[in-house]
Amino acid sequence: MLRLRLAAAGTAAMCLAAGACAAKAGTSGAGTAAAGTSNSCGTVNFKAPGGSADLNALPAAVRAGYNGYFAPVNSSVYENFSAKSKGPYTIGYSDSFSANSWRGDVLARLQSDTAAYKSSGLVGALVSADSNLDNTLQIQQITSMINQHVSAIIAIPNSPTAFDGVIKQAYDAGIPFITVDAHVDSPYAINVDTNYFLTGEIVAAGLSKIIDGKGQVAIVDGIDGAPASTALHNGYNAAFAECPGISVEGSVQGQWSEATTKSVMLQFLSTHPGQLAGVVNGGGETTGVLQALQQTGHQPVPIGDSNPDEGSLVTLKNTLPNDYVASTDPPAQTIDAALRVAIAVLQGQGLKYNAVVADPPQITGPTALAGWIQPSWTTASAAQAPAPPGTTWLPSDELSSFFAHPKPLPELP
Repeated sequence: MLRLRLAAAGTAAMCLAAGACAAKAGTSGAGTAAAGTSNSCGTVNFKAPGGSADLNALPAAVRAGYNGYFAPVNSSVYENFSAKSKGPYTIGYSDSFSANSWRGDVLARLQSDTAAYKSSGLVGALVSADSNLDNTLQIQQITSMINQHVSAIIAIPNSPTAFDGVIKQAYDAGIPFITVDAHVDSPYAINVDTNYFLTGEIVAAGLSKIIDGKGQVAIVDGIDGAPASTALHNGYNAAFAECPGISVEGSVQGQWSEATTKSVMLQFLSTHPGQLAGVVNGGGETTGVLQALQQTGHQPVPIGDSNPDEGSLVTLKNTLPNDYVASTDPPAQTIDAALRVAIAVLQGQGLKYNAVVADPPQITGPTALAGWIQPSWTTASAAQAPAPPGTTWLPSDELSSFFAHPKPLPELP
């Protein structure tokens, strides 16, 4: 069963279907394909992720987040992990890139979370490092954390395969390795993840409905090689492939940065002078897209934003309140979940799956924007937008279903 959490026109709806679910977006309606398109254009089809794990043991609402997940979901090697001491634990944090608001918000929240858990006696210290997209340097930094005998490592690797050796090294040292929104192939990792393939698919399907399944579209990716960016890109293409009237004219790397996005979109538009019908992006890139369109004399076009920053939402409200579709991957709730998973594994709660996956929402319509945007936000607000009201993100009660022997942890602020 497929669930899309929709926050459209101020309401939240659950869409369930045995085979496919129409992605509701903008002004084009839902449930039927636009005129001149195939019946599957604008829809998201059910796809099981495969793997050795028995996902049927999960509650249906949790299992829905795995629909179309881009990697097999297997049993975790940490299910029988022996509990460490009761703490305090030393947490290592390895980032591959920090020059955007999402990564900055993740680190700030992790610092706040670990400070809160210090008072509970669960965390003693946080050790952090940033490699600035240098895989070799990040591997060295992780090796240093292993040599410092940290209790667990939370990381955002920039490759799904390059870190296999150091992840196994951490496992052999008894150090759980948890990725955040950056799925890696190693069986010795725990991937706390957004279903980015499904995010990309629901965003592109929603945009397809808005543009009536016709026209030229562009894709603005995040960082080249980053697992999340690759999964989003594949999700966009999967949705657009269902629409014979839509052609993908090309893609650019916006690096999840408004300034970079504006620059690369200006270059793209100089070589693609035709009118675009719409643009999808990986988040924190909407304002840059619209500024590039304006600077080159193009009209604004419908936007699909996979993870908007605050300024992007204000820009959408001012420019395209009826012609956008968005999802979200809130940094605060995401790193909260990763830290809780790390602590639970260290306590021997028995993690059952190698991937702990959140179910992305689909948001559209002016009323949803009005409820999401806070009065202090402006078009220049660069901070990552929090989850919209009513959106849950791997809350404690959901996380417990991923463990064989769950027990509650102290609440985070």
